[in-house]
Amino acid sequence: MAELHSEADNIENTAQCIMDAFKEMNVREGEVLHYQQLYPYLQERYPLYKDVQKEAEHHLAKESFVNPAPDGLMLTQVGHDHLYGKNA
Repeated sequence: MAELHSEADNIENTAQCIMDAFKEMNVREGEVLHYQQLYPYLQERYPLYKDVQKEAEHHLAKESFVNPAPDGLMLTQVGHDHLYGKNA
């Protein structure tokens, strides 16, 4: 049985899982991680994402890691540097 987490923990865990998806799928700066790729990834690794997904996306956008795109999330330069290091 899954552990119960606070909403803040769920947002943070979902945000981290989204960033992990960018890295695992080798998404680079300016590229979009499409929801059709992201949702199965989240469902497999963190099924609690559904309740807090929008909040997690907003958190990542506030951190300047992603920008919303019509069909997914675009990785920013800040997000790219965070995932891959400044000189990657």
